[in-house]
Amino acid sequence: MGSDQSTPEQPIYPQPTPICATEPRFCLPHNVQLHLREKFFSMSGDDFKIADANNRDIIYFQCEGRAFSLSDKKILRDNVGVPVLNMKEKMFSFTDKFNIFAGEGSERLICKFNSQITFLKAKLSTVFSDVLNGGIQRHLVLKGDWRSKRCTIYLGEPKQGGIPLARIFRPLTERSFFLGVDDYIIEIAANVDIALCVIMCIALDEHSRER
Repeated sequence: MGSDQSTPEQPIYPQPTPICATEPRFCLPHNVQLHLREKFFSMSGDDFKIADANNRDIIYFQCEGRAFSLSDKKILRDNVGVPVLNMKEKMFSFTDKFNIFAGEGSERLICKFNSQITFLKAKLSTVFSDVLNGGIQRHLVLKGDWRSKRCTIYLGEPKQGGIPLARIFRPLTERSFFLGVDDYIIEIAANVDIALCVIMCIALDEHSRER
């Protein structure tokens, strides 16, 4: 897995009720630490395999990009290959940078990611209807240092008392050092939609490549 898998010190907080944008099965009753492992031999250049950080045999998701596609579409599939959601980048937008749809098509829009990356800082925010809580509007914000890839996902704006739900960092591994691939560790609190957190991390990676 690599030599350093320490995480930022800021704690994350399990939620008393699920925060769910996709499906109930992705709101686990316990904290989980996932390893987003970029595939080195990838036509699109940014495919990921997402497994348990402590047991690579436990697969949660795989993310595939479409090479040579003008839509720049990423599909997140579960561990048996069923499409969970897909992300389409809006090529000429400077505000709502990514659209997130359910499944593999574009019939149901889950949310939009507003992405802002400067020389040192990254911020990605979204609002979605919680499918398990009567459609209540949830506001998630990913914020941190994109160059070191250390970020936190909050429920609400951090400056207004947002609650940390997940944290992301990039471990130093032999793969990243010698092959130049990007691996991430993301720790997600209990009752928080892991599929949504994973695609937020992938969106951060996607946008940071354009800088």
